[in-house]
Amino acid sequence: MVHPADLSLILKEENWPANARWILTAFLASDEGTQRPNATPRFILAEDRKIIFIITGNAGWKEKMWPKVLEVTETKA
Repeated sequence: MVHPADLSLILKEENWPANARWILTAFLASDEGTQRPNATPRFILAEDRKIIFIITGNAGWKEKMWPKVLEVTETKA
């Protein structure tokens, strides 16, 4: 999780943990990152240094991200 003091800091590499900065770089290079970089809240699912899924909004978490997490982890709710 990245929780900056304000939204203007979220897209700055120095505010991300060193081992997670690749996520920011990959996100900013993605279609979502170039078209809607400031949309919040944003949820990014990554595995093996690859972004698997990106979604924004609380409804996006509940309706799309959580089912994706369950699918990827082969877990049942």
